[in-house]
Parts: sequence; C-alpha cells; structure tokens
Amino acid sequence: MKQYDKIPIVDAARRCGVALASRTLKHREVEATCPFCHDHGPGKYHLSLNTSTDLYRCNLCGAHGNSVTLYARLMGVTNREAYQALTREGKVYPMPRQAKARTETERQPMPLERRHEAYTSMLEHLTLLPRHRENLLERGLSEERIARNQYRSMPETDAGRRLLAALLRSSGHELLGLPGFRTYYGDWTICGPKGFLIPVRSKDGLIQGMKIRLDDADKPSRKYRWLSSRDRPNGTRSYSWVHVTGDTTQKRAFLTEGPLKGDVASYLAHDTLFVCVGGVNAIRGLKGTLKDLGVTQVVEAMDMDQMTNPDVRNAVLAMRREVQAIKGLKYTKYTWDPAYKGVDDYLLSRAAVM
Repeated sequence: MKQYDKIPIVDAARRCGVALASRTLKHREVEATCPFCHDHGPGKYHLSLNTSTDLYRCNLCGAHGNSVTLYARLMGVTNREAYQALTREGKVYPMPRQAKARTETERQPMPLERRHEAYTSMLEHLTLLPRHRENLLERGLSEERIARNQYRSMPETDAGRRLLAALLRSSGHELLGLPGFRTYYGDWTICGPKGFLIPVRSKDGLIQGMKIRLDDADKPSRKYRWLSSRDRPNGTRSYSWVHVTGDTTQKRAFLTEGPLKGDVASYLAHDTLFVCVGGVNAIRGLKGTLKDLGVTQVVEAMDMDQMTNPDVRNAVLAMRREVQAIKGLKYTKYTWDPAYKGVDDYLLSRAAVM
C-alpha cells in the first residue's frame, strides 16, 4: 500500500482560511468555524479538527473528510491537486474567513405552487434506498402508502447532487428561491445530510417543503432536519411548515409533532385527519391551517415525553392555549400507555395485536 505524507488537519484548515478557536489550539480536538454552513453566525465553532487522525467533521451540518478533501472542497480543486498543494513548501496562510452574520434581507422561498412543481419533479428523479424503505415498513406503512407519500432518499454523492440540480434546471425549474438548493463554485447542487426526504404538504396536498430523516444523528432530538440552504451561496431558508395528512373532509383533526409521525398515525388509523407541527415550538401557521380546514374539534396527540420533560410540557401548554383561542373549536386530549412515546408507536402496537 502506498504511504502518504502526514498532512496536519490544522495546517490544511489554516491554508484554506478557516477561522480557528485559539483557546483550543493545544487540544486534541481543535474547534473551528465551519466554512460550509457558517455555524449560523459569527463566533460559533462547530467544526472539529482531530489532530490525531487529521480528520474534520462539522457537528452541525455533518460535513466531514480529511486534510486533502477539506482543501479540495474549499479551493475548488481535485484531491490530487489539493495533495500536491498541501505538500509544497512555502506555505501561505490567508486571513481567516469569519462566518457571515444573518441579515434581515435573507432570501425567502418562492411561491408555494412553484415549490410544489419543482419538488414534485425532484422526487420523480430520485429513488428510495432499500434501508430507507425497510425503515418505513417497520413503522407500519404499506408499500402502496410509501409510494403514494413519495418518500425518497437524498443523493449520497456530490456528483449525484449536482446532476439532480442540472436535471431540474434542464426541465425549466428555477432553483433560486427553492430551499435546499445552492451554488457551489458556480454549479447548482442540493445540500443536506444523508437520509430520506419526507414531503410536507398543505391542506390541498401541495408540497411546501421537505424534512430529512437523518441516517446519522448525533442525538435523538436531532433525527429530523428541514431541507434548507440558508446562509449558503444563492441559498434559501426553509420555514417550519405545518403538514396536513389524511382525509381533509373530516371535521375532527388530531394534532401531533412531525410529518412522518402524522403520516404513519393517519395510515394506521384509516386515513384519520392529522395536522402536524414541525416541533413543539414551531406553531407558526397552525391556527390558520386549522381554520382553513374548517374543523370543529382538535384532539391533542403530542408525544408522551411531555409528562417527564418540563420544557416539552411548557411548549405543549403554549400550543394548547394558541389552539384553544380559536372560537367555536372543541379541544380534547388523547392519551395512551406512556410506554409508547408517540401516537404512531401506540397505534402500531395496537395493529400488531389485532
């Protein structure tokens, strides 16, 4: 096996202009500002540089690699060219690139109809990997429902992501203003961690945005992330849209957290109407959605961890007050065996014994 020179990851980062946290320079794990996601503001250090393995990883956006791939990606060169540059003498360190602060003029998403058309076309170009299909089947969904809901896997290679963007553009879709898409050294691409995509739909079935169920999450509370290209070149933010699934003619709606949870629960409950917020604190647009649906009863079906987690409980109480303020709406709470965290888990357990 060919042996390569050891290229210190900190040296490579400096030569790319990455801003380092000086207080950590003598540590085994040196902290730095991520040049890929910008850490969502100046003074944030989510990029970890391991001086023993010479590998890097962003704990926020998931970007990872070694000294050579870091240099290649940031400088827009091949891995071979990066290796040659890093092993040359006469090192030049540019001024560190500080993360950009968010501005009040960040790009907003394009209109709903255009987002729906572009995302629908995107899903037609993608497939669902076997491991993701198995995950969905284990949740209790059928093959037919998986196909109908249009779950798809994120492209796993940079080339595949650029190709997807090129296909959409060749089909006449504008990517500027479409959350999840950005430019990288002049080429359009889709950004986001590996996982599968969950379409988040309006009451009329239009795709408002996408959530990603991550393959690798650093903690259980971060298994899901919005498909967004906020703070990226030519990127667009995503909002935490409210998802509607099931029979929209029903006058009773169950309220829960998470679009996939709602999809599963609705299916297991024979297309019962579910309205799903993106998170317990993400209630923007909830009242408007319920009013537009014309429901007369809302049944709260939030996760049972509200019984043990004060922060979750307080957020649920705030959401409850918001919904109860709608005139003429009956509000009740659905409870189940707390051994099952979510309503989808509980309904699946009932289906298994029937």
